[in-house]
Amino acid sequence: MEKRVKLPKDEQPHSDSAIEWWYFNGFLNGKRKKYAFMTCLFKADKKKVNLSFLKVPLKTVYFAHTLVYDLLAKKVEKEILPVVLISEDSFTKEDLFINYLYVLRKQFFNYEIARYKDKMHLKTRFFDLILNEKKTPIFEGGKGYIDLGEKSTYYYTYPRLEVKGSINGENVNGIAWHDKQWSAQGFMHDYWLWFSLQLSGNLDIVCFDYKGVKMATISYGNNRQETVPVEFEPLGERWTSKSTNIKYTLSWKIKIKDMIFETRPLIKGCEMNHGFISYWEGPVQIEYNGKKSFGFMELLPKQKKQSIKQKFNQLRTSANDTISLWKNSSKTLS
Repeated sequence: MEKRVKLPKDEQPHSDSAIEWWYFNGFLNGKRKKYAFMTCLFKADKKKVNLSFLKVPLKTVYFAHTLVYDLLAKKVEKEILPVVLISEDSFTKEDLFINYLYVLRKQFFNYEIARYKDKMHLKTRFFDLILNEKKTPIFEGGKGYIDLGEKSTYYYTYPRLEVKGSINGENVNGIAWHDKQWSAQGFMHDYWLWFSLQLSGNLDIVCFDYKGVKMATISYGNNRQETVPVEFEPLGERWTSKSTNIKYTLSWKIKIKDMIFETRPLIKGCEMNHGFISYWEGPVQIEYNGKKSFGFMELLPKQKKQSIKQKFNQLRTSANDTISLWKNSSKTLS
């Protein structure tokens, strides 16, 4: 059987996957503020992925990460939900429908990822958005199946989604990006550098370096696609996390065919901590042919062996984020 993505079937979960995620990022404009956002719902087979730090009696676990970036104030709001519960009617409809909640807080928030024909509904604690598809999906590697050597993954992208909705109560509009990926292998020993680039002329690119395997898939303005080699060169801007002491390289030169892009972070303090995994996720400014565009960078560095103190600090950061969520919810109700 040919290994390739088949839509809309593959928007649904896969029972044989070790890890699977529904990922979104975007840039939103309000009357007074400019925002970026990232949110991702993860589905994991706890045994295959080796999430031993999740002490829950479940074979399949779901967890969610969300960041909201105030681009003018240079501030980041983070929400790390270590375990979420999905509703009974999730994944029961013909089109994708996921409804989930986080029970370890007093205040109720209804989270949703759902398809309604060529639109998607995305709702979190921070925002409520309708995403309208403007281009055909990208199938990374040509068919949406990538052989990375020691592992393989299925991967597709909706690279350009028109957005309308609200964020923190403010009406917004903008542009978004949606990834779906799943693999039969876990990720605990992985490391990668990844970019989504949304450029002028309706040009969109996804590119990555996964443990030395480098690939870029381009979606041109007319929806023609091709997968080509890519080169990454660090430009020297770095940021060191105070909680994990990890040094992240934040500015890069990207070479794809005859195109050269230079990226720099819009906000530096964008580290996320989940158990013993830490990664950097944030919006970047892109310079290409004298023009400025925007995209996202995700950097999961090679996880070095940590001292007991470093492990404690990392777990404490995750725990403090969870406790902060619970306290803020309690204050809202009091």
